[in-house]
Amino acid sequence: MGEVRMPKMGDGMEEGTILRWLKREGDRVELEEGIAEIETDKANVEIPAEEAGVLARIVAAEGETIPVGSVIAYIGDVPGGSAPPVGAEATKAATEVVVVNPAPASEALPTTTAGARVRATPLARSMAKRLGVDLSQVRGTGGGVGRIVARDVLAFAQTHATAAPPVPAPPEAQPQAEGYTDVEITKMRRAIARRTVQSKQSIPHFYLTMPVEMERALDMLSQLNAKTPDRRVTVNDLIVRACAVALQAFPDVNVSFTADEKIRRHNAIHIGIAVGTEDGLRIPVITNCSERTLREIADTARTLIARARSGALTPQEMSGATFTVSNLGMFGVEEFAAIISPPESAILAVGAIAPEVQVTDAGTFVAKKRMRLTLSCDHRTVDGLLGARFLQEVRRLLENPVELLDD
Repeated sequence: MGEVRMPKMGDGMEEGTILRWLKREGDRVELEEGIAEIETDKANVEIPAEEAGVLARIVAAEGETIPVGSVIAYIGDVPGGSAPPVGAEATKAATEVVVVNPAPASEALPTTTAGARVRATPLARSMAKRLGVDLSQVRGTGGGVGRIVARDVLAFAQTHATAAPPVPAPPEAQPQAEGYTDVEITKMRRAIARRTVQSKQSIPHFYLTMPVEMERALDMLSQLNAKTPDRRVTVNDLIVRACAVALQAFPDVNVSFTADEKIRRHNAIHIGIAVGTEDGLRIPVITNCSERTLREIADTARTLIARARSGALTPQEMSGATFTVSNLGMFGVEEFAAIISPPESAILAVGAIAPEVQVTDAGTFVAKKRMRLTLSCDHRTVDGLLGARFLQEVRRLLENPVELLDD
């Protein structure tokens, strides 16, 4: 009998919470079919079955938080499809999974106008409701039987005009008589708090700030986007591309400090892009940036940002970054220093582009559009000289943006 364990789905994941069971004890499950929906500190995801058989026993109840690697269920081939006897508590928990909050028939089995049933996971149905997607119009790719999964809904939403998702309600606040209010934080906020404290306490940060003239870059982006308005390239895309090229020139910045006190140089360049959402900060990762053109980076970033804002990112899409870019320029923030995301060794903070008056060699005044970049470095792996040379290369590339164009 096979064991279903709480998977480790991303860097730093230590536990997961069972949101709901998609199958009940005794149900037949197919290979890679979703059997449970779990909540991690980064996203809500489905656990697929790693083998076909019968869901013989559910060990973890809905709402229970389970450490990574712990058994949450068993799958096996049981004659007649019946489940083996289990303890009273496990039986009660398994019953509650199905009975306490049954989905309405119209939601559980949506139909097309022709009367054919639409097979969709609960997560896909929830996402479709938020995005205003008609499930009968979506082509499913999951479970080997064409069941609609979350990625199908998101792909449909990105290619069709759909309603914007509503802003989630804030967590319920508990009023206090003393004149203040305590608000329960989400699992994501708790993870952010834990990781930022860990970063500041264990990583010796230092910061380097450098101004960059962006006149040429803005002119080039204007010309590019005029030609292909449906595939816009943003300033942030240009910065990610510049960082990827600079990391190739300075691979000693694309490193991590290991637990056994070694410097691990990463062969691939995976750049995280910080995206603010109502739930907190999410950092989807653009993988293999050094192998992507500027437009490929822009297309990937656009998709990942949309997934981040709709809550559809998977833990895998937020894992494995070797460097991160955090941009607050669109909010008018001119300069800030970001906290390094372990186990990375550096993060680039990007400020707003704003006109600044400069004095020319002739003694006249001229206004230039400038942007300030601040590089936060781990002094154990990146010293001041290396960080400065890397930042100089990023500036050189942005001030000569033609070098960042697609080959």
